[in-house]
Amino acid sequence: MIPMHAVATADPQRVRWVVDADRMPAAGRVQQAPGRLGELRDAGIIDELTVAGSEIAITLSRRQNWRARGEEIRAALDEALRVPAGWRVAPAERTGDLTRAARELLDGPIGDIAASHGGAIELVGVSGDQVRVRMSGACHGCPASESTLYDRLQRELRRRFGDQVTVMVDSPSAAASVGKTLLALFVRPTHDPPRRRSRG
Repeated sequence: MIPMHAVATADPQRVRWVVDADRMPAAGRVQQAPGRLGELRDAGIIDELTVAGSEIAITLSRRQNWRARGEEIRAALDEALRVPAGWRVAPAERTGDLTRAARELLDGPIGDIAASHGGAIELVGVSGDQVRVRMSGACHGCPASESTLYDRLQRELRRRFGDQVTVMVDSPSAAASVGKTLLALFVRPTHDPPRRRSRG
């Protein structure tokens, strides 16, 4: 069997299969797969197959479940990966795939970490390889949130889409912060507070 393991997602119908990278077809949406995997897709049991980095995401149709179909699909995926010429893949629409992956992570494991600390991380948008997020609640201004963003979110997105992906924090109150800083520079107290006399 080809080494692979399943990773659950926020969508119970969708599972990401992490596979030995040299076995992977081209990145994108699978239009045709060889053998039993292709038959399951053609029969409507598998709703969607996508390839990104070292992962193949498989979404079952709504009437199916992984408990019943998991072993069959794993065996079919193993068989299909042994026939690289049998795959036909439409090139990935990168922005859409990156957006979907970021949303999946923020709605799932990374969002759960933020929520467990009384905060939230919201996806603002994706432009090219830049993913913009907004922090709120306890995450806003929290130093630990940076490790959640960069060590977890950015690392996972880079693993799937390449090292050029960057995560940026959108600060809706940036203008207000600059205004407060400028105000502090120009407005001085009108009187000095009384000084204590030292005894000595």
